[in-house]
Amino acid sequence: MTTTADAVVIGGGVIGCAIAHHLALAGVRRVRVLERRALASGGTGHSVGVIRQLYPTPETTRMVLLSLNVFRHFAERVAGESGYVGCGCLIGVSPSMRASLARALEIQQSLGVRAELLAPEDLGRLEPRVDARALGAVLYEPESGYGDPSAVTAGYAAAARRHGVEITQGVEVARVVEAGGRVDGVLTTQGERLAAPVVVNAAGLWSGAVASTAGIELPIVVGRHPVFVLERPAGFGPPHMVYLDLAGGAYVRPETGGLTLSGSLTDDEAQHPMDPEGLGAEVSFEEASVALARTAASVPALGDARLSRGYAGAFDITPDWMPILDESPLPGFFVATGMSGHGFKLAPAIGQMMAALITGAPPPVSLAPFRLGRFASRASTGTFVASYLG
Repeated sequence: MTTTADAVVIGGGVIGCAIAHHLALAGVRRVRVLERRALASGGTGHSVGVIRQLYPTPETTRMVLLSLNVFRHFAERVAGESGYVGCGCLIGVSPSMRASLARALEIQQSLGVRAELLAPEDLGRLEPRVDARALGAVLYEPESGYGDPSAVTAGYAAAARRHGVEITQGVEVARVVEAGGRVDGVLTTQGERLAAPVVVNAAGLWSGAVASTAGIELPIVVGRHPVFVLERPAGFGPPHMVYLDLAGGAYVRPETGGLTLSGSLTDDEAQHPMDPEGLGAEVSFEEASVALARTAASVPALGDARLSRGYAGAFDITPDWMPILDESPLPGFFVATGMSGHGFKLAPAIGQMMAALITGAPPPVSLAPFRLGRFASRASTGTFVASYLG
């Protein structure tokens, strides 16, 4: 059976649904989203949803500012609820990172980010439960916090449907189809031939496999990122802010019901590739012990927290830890992947930027730093910490 569309989006996570929504707003009439399982069932649904604004370039800073504005006004701008909680975010760095943090802060403030650089001894007035002894400086972002990636995905999907987008779940793409030197749609594992002049690869952890069916290799490693759910101990006090400890390699994010989400902030993910089919699997005691030791060192008051559960999250990581937002070498086949842990917090901006790229409209933020071709010389490399500080 053959059907037709004006654009096919592969992947029903937050990126795919945001792109579909903005394509419809841009006037693309027949947009079809294909999701192999259920909406937000991949990397999106396993994200901890932290929203921080510290980024090292003007482009990424503009993207997170645009996205934060959408999260804060999601019901009016899109639909539904984003789950945005502006609890504030603290980012601690080592003494050797202080100069880089100060330079990044200049970019932030020049573009309108509200942020303040604190000396470690001043941290106690905001969050006395953080151990600041090993820190060289702390960035305070009062408007940052966290959101609900699954709720945001559902909101974008509902808004897209209202504008005529067809979203099909439980359908997997077997192959991207080429004809006449350009993309010509997709073939599903159920045998459906869906013809379209535009195909968008927003398959997240599975995007490399999707691209390979079109003969395109993406420089992406799927890296394991365990997440731990902790029950805060009695007497802990009010919920903490989001705290990202770049010096100690741990993060904590508050959750309702006296819970905290925690994990590592290191470059380890790229060194531990995993099959994305292992997403959500239980983690070992050894993994938990190492990660939670870092958590307790960063926030000693969580040293007595009870581990409720742990699961394997994952990042689709590029060599420079930044997304690929581009048209591929196959004309009509677009790529929005390699989010490297930034996907949720940048999704509203990426949806608008990709829709502009596909329709030929001016993008709200320059796409130049996110081209696939930047990896051709293998000169574009970086680290996880560099995605904060440059």
